[in-house]
Amino acid sequence: MPRQNLKAETIPVGVARAIAELGQNIALARGRRGLRQVDLARKTGLAMGTVSRIERGSPTTAISAYLTILWALGLEREYEGLASAQGDDEGLALERARAPSRIRVKEALDADF
Repeated sequence: MPRQNLKAETIPVGVARAIAELGQNIALARGRRGLRQVDLARKTGLAMGTVSRIERGSPTTAISAYLTILWALGLEREYEGLASAQGDDEGLALERARAPSRIRVKEALDADF
């Protein structure tokens, strides 16, 4: 199966909106800290173009670049619970539904401890 690259045109609208909002929030946080894009690029080791694309909310920029920027701004706590197993209510409900209602012992238990 050939590899399919992600394209801005194929991103779901809700996802594109969320990434755009993240980019705006990053730009605001950078500005509040008095940093220029070039300062943030130097601090993270990312290219200036990457920092600019992140602030514009580019959906094709690597998630590692977004997370690196958040780390550099001191906002890494923002992604600590992202996709948390404990916060996955739907997944937990499906797991409980598949779990057996009773557990049957297949062989006799011995009292030899």
